[in-house]
Amino acid sequence: MTELDPNYIKDEWDFRYDGQTLETVTGLLGAVAWFSLCIPILETSWMLSKGGTKRTGSHAFLCIFTIGSSLVELIAKLMFVGMNNTAEWISSKFTLNDWDGWKTLEVAFIVVRGAMVWVDAFEYFALFLIMTLIGLSVLAENRAEGTSITFDNKWAIFGFVIGISSLIEFSADVLRFVNWGWFSRAALIVSVFNSIIALPIWLLLLGLQLPHVRHAFEKSSSSVVESESSSSAKTDDKEGGEQPPSGAFQSPETNFQTDAAATTAVGELS
Repeated sequence: MTELDPNYIKDEWDFRYDGQTLETVTGLLGAVAWFSLCIPILETSWMLSKGGTKRTGSHAFLCIFTIGSSLVELIAKLMFVGMNNTAEWISSKFTLNDWDGWKTLEVAFIVVRGAMVWVDAFEYFALFLIMTLIGLSVLAENRAEGTSITFDNKWAIFGFVIGISSLIEFSADVLRFVNWGWFSRAALIVSVFNSIIALPIWLLLLGLQLPHVRHAFEKSSSSVVESESSSSAKTDDKEGGEQPPSGAFQSPETNFQTDAAATTAVGELS
């Protein structure tokens, strides 16, 4: 294969063309899935930060990093699906036998696949950081005294397991260029564990906890708003104070003149 045998390359592209539809569908589903993963993570980060009031820096970084990595993964997978479909169309419609066309097509395809190796490696490094930040935030929230209902520590530890396995896969993807066969198999095994087993279970446990945590978060937020409104009302009452009695601001001279006028009027009537 390293000698770029045109006959072998042609047979390889015939095999790829037969699975073109399945590969396109799986690529599009993977792109949408990784982008959709940011929605529950953002909601989890918002509730762990108590509406942006606790550990603001780490949760802001978590949200920005989640959105950025999801967009990068979505765009990269869509670009790869488009380039892959174009290459398969060229292999089936163009005459590539007379001008080393099969060699040129295969070299271009290898270059594109090499770029996707680094994109996939970044994907799992991002997943490692996301799971680590969420786990640390959950553990810190559960250690705090007087906190309301929050996420379970076991779920956070399971997230740490996913993060560590993601870091292992990132290392295996990078080390493919040292020993392509061995590290590719190791990356495939870890990828199957993360994508098919661990992440679906983690999301299922998140979905079971999310309604209870959201209810507690909304209840605590409404109680905070009510306490702030009541305290502001008390402050307004203190600033207003009691109204003075009638005649409190009349001077003695005014009272004397009023009494003299009343005495004169009584004398004239008598």
